[in-house]
Amino acid sequence: MAEDDRSMNERDTKLVQWLNEAHAKEAELEADLTAHISLTEKAPYKKRLQKHLSETKAHKRTVAQRIRQLGGDPASGVRAPGVPEAVGELAGKGLSAVKGQVGVARAAITEQSETHLRNAREELREEYVEIGLYTAIETLASEVGDRETARLAKGIRREEQRTADYLERLIPQLTKDVVRAEIPRDQRAGRRRATRRRSTTTARKRTTTARKRTTTGRARTTTARKRTTTGRARSTSTRKSTARKSSRSSRSRRTTASRS
Repeated sequence: MAEDDRSMNERDTKLVQWLNEAHAKEAELEADLTAHISLTEKAPYKKRLQKHLSETKAHKRTVAQRIRQLGGDPASGVRAPGVPEAVGELAGKGLSAVKGQVGVARAAITEQSETHLRNAREELREEYVEIGLYTAIETLASEVGDRETARLAKGIRREEQRTADYLERLIPQLTKDVVRAEIPRDQRAGRRRATRRRSTTTARKRTTTARKRTTTGRARTTTARKRTTTGRARSTSTRKSTARKSSRSSRSRRTTASRS
């Protein structure tokens, strides 16, 4: 630590320690995001990474400023007890450089879609590391009465959470890109579902046709029954009319005979 660290009390010493861890992580992610942006061809994804890179640089600056306000010295590398600051800085920069080189080498031998997916998974993991860091810093600061540090940690944590939420929505889309790029159509679940849907639709159409035929048959039977009923009614009416006429004729004859 710097000479000024010796004059800090236990509260500020602990706050500076954890803020330095967050500062080192922001520096590491700055290098990671820069490498990932250079490997990203999906325009909306690339734009979102560029936005988060700007946020990450701003986080690093504000955390460093708060460390100085508390009397500490911001470290840009990985800090560990007993490890000189210069060594820690070199270790942190070396780690980011190696990760970037590994990412470029891996991208050269894999499909672009899989490179996107691997990078998004790594980014999501690192976002939750940061969320854990800032959640702890916010809680520590609140417990020791440092409202400024608590407010700073809370604001950064919310931005990290928004990025994590975005990546969680993105990863399923990127996974589907890998499936389309590397898995033949006849081995995808979507094709089997489509085949089942077509079979189900065909069966439904056949059932509907059979129902229509049954309904038509019933309609014809009903029509025939109506015709039979109508015929019967007409026959009955004719018989009644004939009987009435015969009755009237008989009466007329009896009347004539009686007058004679």
